[in-house]
Amino acid sequence: MSTHHIATRPQAALLLHPELRSLLQYLMQGARSAAEVARQLDLPLARASYLLGKLQRGGVAFVERVDPRPGRPVKRYRVAPRWFIPYDVTAAETLDAFWLEQIRPRMAQIAALAARQAQDYAPVWGLWLSKGETDSNLEIGDQSGPAQDVFAGDEPLMLTIANLRLNEQQARHLKRRLLALLEETAQGETPTSPVYTLSLMLVRGGVD
Repeated sequence: MSTHHIATRPQAALLLHPELRSLLQYLMQGARSAAEVARQLDLPLARASYLLGKLQRGGVAFVERVDPRPGRPVKRYRVAPRWFIPYDVTAAETLDAFWLEQIRPRMAQIAALAARQAQDYAPVWGLWLSKGETDSNLEIGDQSGPAQDVFAGDEPLMLTIANLRLNEQQARHLKRRLLALLEETAQGETPTSPVYTLSLMLVRGGVD
């Protein structure tokens, strides 16, 4: 089993900082100089050096080696590839608040992407509220009505939240089918095709 580092509170703040995610990934792949970081992330050299120093001072990055050269030697920084970040060393007061803090920015990005895609079909969008069997229905749509032709049709765009009455065996079976379908589809990826985002969540309990 591979070893991992357990983050302290100062390290957690750096490891979970959204703006540092790309830099952390790059440094996890190998030892990098400030110049390499600047080129890879399209940053000014001074900014790259500052971020590397910040990660080093915080105990997240370390200098793996120093390459000699005329003048100033080149430091190459590295970040360990595996970290465990306990939520109790973060600013979150509860586990659900900790997860929400990580999920919310991605959900905001998904909402923005969905809105951009939907506006290719109609310029004005809103919500339709109507009477349902037991609860009222709130559906996304344009001025002509709920956008069933977009969200339930062949357009590769879904914004679906469904409450299902399942026993534990059925829930496990659904999870296995969804993960198998995701793996099967990923095997057929084509590098030159557009990127699509799929968000899968299955939890016990109902959502209004």
